[in-house]
Amino acid sequence: MCRLATLEQWRQYGIQGSVNHGKPALALPCRRKLPAKIAKAMTRLSELDAATDGRWYVSLSFGVDSLVAYHLATQIKPDVVAMWVNQGPFAEWPDCLALKDLMIAQGMNLIELEPDISLMDWYRQHGIPLAAGMTSKDDKALNEALMYAPIRRYNESSDMKGHAWGLRAQGENRRRGMLISQKGELYQRKDGFWVASPVARWSKVEIFAYLDSNALPYPAMYDLNRAEIRNGPPIGTTGVNLGRIAKLKRYFPQIYRVFAAEFPEIQRFS
Repeated sequence: MCRLATLEQWRQYGIQGSVNHGKPALALPCRRKLPAKIAKAMTRLSELDAATDGRWYVSLSFGVDSLVAYHLATQIKPDVVAMWVNQGPFAEWPDCLALKDLMIAQGMNLIELEPDISLMDWYRQHGIPLAAGMTSKDDKALNEALMYAPIRRYNESSDMKGHAWGLRAQGENRRRGMLISQKGELYQRKDGFWVASPVARWSKVEIFAYLDSNALPYPAMYDLNRAEIRNGPPIGTTGVNLGRIAKLKRYFPQIYRVFAAEFPEIQRFS
C-alpha cells in the first residue's frame, strides 16, 4: 500500500472531501479585538523573518490554527513555503486532503514529507496505543517515526533556519500550553532553529473569526461543531479514554466504520 494519504483512497469507501469558505458576517463579534491580535502576530512573523534571513517555513497540518498562521505568513512573505507531513492512508482527513488540492491549485508552495512508515502500518506492526496521553515509550516512538524524524531530515537537508506553526495555548494539552508559557511566542532552540507561534494567544473563536473575515477556505468537517472538532489523524487514538473514538463514531460514522473494520478493538471505546 502507498505510504501517502490521498483523496482517492477515501473515495473508494464512498467518502468525499469537502471545503467550506468563511462567512464574513460571522466574524462581526470579533471585529474590535481581531486587529490587535493580527498586528501582534505580524510582528512575531516579521521578527522570525529577520532572525532567519528569510529562511523559514510554515508547519501546516491543514487544521484551522495552522491555516491562520499560514495566511498571516503570506502577508509577510507571499511565497512562503508550507511544510506538511503526510502520515499515510486514513491518517489524514478527507476534507483536509481536498483543501490541500485546492490550495495547491491556488499557488501554495507545499513541501510534502513522507515518513518511513505510515500510521496505519505502524498500528499493524506495533498495535494501537490505547492510553489517554502520548507519554509512553511506544507513543514517543510513534511520534518520532511519524513526525519528528521526517521534519528533522527536512530541516537538516534544507537551508531553513526556522518555522512558524499554529500552536495555541488555549485548548491545547498542558505540555504545549507550558511550552508557550516558558518559551514565548518567538524563541531559538538549542540547535539554533527559530520557532514562532503567531496565534499562540488566540482563542478558537478568534481563529474562526479570521477565517470568516477573510472568506478563507477550511476543512468542512469543522462546521459540524466548531467548538469541538479538532484536527489530528482521524485514526489517531490519543485521548481514547477521553471519548475520542466515541466522538469519531458520532460525527464521522463512515470513517469510524473504515477504522473499526481494520482494528475491531477500538469498538469497546465507542
